[in-house]
Amino acid sequence: MRKILDKNLFYILFGYAFTYLIYTSIKGTILKLMDSVAFAEISWKEVLFDQVIANIFIMPPTIIIIILITRFLFNRHYNWKAVIVIHFIFSIIYILIIYFLSYAYQIFTDQRSIESINTKDFIVDVVSNSNLHFLGYIGFVSIIYCYYYINENVKIKLQKTQLSQQLTSVKLEMLKAQLNPHFLFNTLHSISSLVKQDPNKAQNMLVSLGDLLREIIFINHEDKITLNKEIDILKKYIDIMLIRFSDHLSIDINISDEVEMALVPSLLTQPIIENSLKYGYSSNHTNLHINISVIKTNKKLIIRIDNNGKALEKNQEIALGTGIRNIKERLETLYGSDYSFSFSSLDHNKGVVTIIKIPFQV
Repeated sequence: MRKILDKNLFYILFGYAFTYLIYTSIKGTILKLMDSVAFAEISWKEVLFDQVIANIFIMPPTIIIIILITRFLFNRHYNWKAVIVIHFIFSIIYILIIYFLSYAYQIFTDQRSIESINTKDFIVDVVSNSNLHFLGYIGFVSIIYCYYYINENVKIKLQKTQLSQQLTSVKLEMLKAQLNPHFLFNTLHSISSLVKQDPNKAQNMLVSLGDLLREIIFINHEDKITLNKEIDILKKYIDIMLIRFSDHLSIDINISDEVEMALVPSLLTQPIIENSLKYGYSSNHTNLHINISVIKTNKKLIIRIDNNGKALEKNQEIALGTGIRNIKERLETLYGSDYSFSFSSLDHNKGVVTIIKIPFQV
């Protein structure tokens, strides 16, 4: 039944018709009480009962016909001129159907006999009230078109939202899949370089890597995690790096209490620290200090990571690799244009600073 006829639309149109019926009944009641000439010879039964019953009998089939006709035209996507002509023709048919059913009801209830019906009186009856029924038909058609267009728009918006969510999810998973192997291979390379130089450090690094990978697996399908969780994971990565670089590396982390539960993209800070280590050391910068701070300002979460290592070379931003590109792409996927990401040399080339601003969310 639902495939042939939309029940909700039928109820809307029937409610529209029934509301009009109530209005006309109230109007008739008032005029009857005021002894209007037009209602002087009409009984209360005709004013209230007969009109209600007749319309309840007549309206459902006519509404169904109008719905089916309009849906056919809507689905065929005819041009507006053809639609107007077709609906004009069907409005005439609609008026004829109403009077045909009205006469049938009157014959059925013995209000009129078949012998009393003649073509001339029928045509006069139809024409005299055709304007009212024509407007009624236009009202039905307008409601139907509005209903279909609203449903179409809602459906399209829902599809766009679903596609956008699916695209976002797929894109994030692709970026994560790209990021994790990138980090893993770099760490394993560090471990391999220590195996011959210092087996104990290599073993400790493997243990720390196992702990870190366990954490990464747990957040594999989480686009955002709390800042506390992000820092916990980062500290495990830092433990690995401290083993590798020994006394030549120090890292400070300063986080205000109000931002501990703020949501951030998972594995956001690790690639930045990794690049600090990769590009910060040089023949003139053998000891590296990294400072990480996170604060909240004007509904924005500001993450600042600076180091005292080698300053950026010209066009180095382009060459900073997969990790930084992934950060930018993930930020854009999650926040659209509502974020900023920048890194630059500190004054007097005394290191590099990275600043990320994202919406403060908990």
